[in-house]
Amino acid sequence: MEALVRIIQQNPLTTREYTDKKTGEKKVINSVSLKLTNGTDTFLGEITGERAVSCPQYSPNYYYRVQCSMVVREWNSQTTGEPMQATTIYIDKINPV
Repeated sequence: MEALVRIIQQNPLTTREYTDKKTGEKKVINSVSLKLTNGTDTFLGEITGERAVSCPQYSPNYYYRVQCSMVVREWNSQTTGEPMQATTIYIDKINPV
């Protein structure tokens, strides 16, 4: 997905631990989340990995062209055991216009 957006909010760098499904190994992921709008829709995008660590502070006064990947994650609720799903938007590229 590619969109022309403004950044409404940029959250600080966060680090979270997760378990790799293939290896069972504990790993850490860095991320910065951005609340974006294209003028009609508002959505949350995430920059992850080393790109998150070196992520600059983006200005809400400018427009940016973003290229994103959308991934559906599935898991079972820890409380009810029910299957759950969520769509995560990963920001692959972001450039000022």
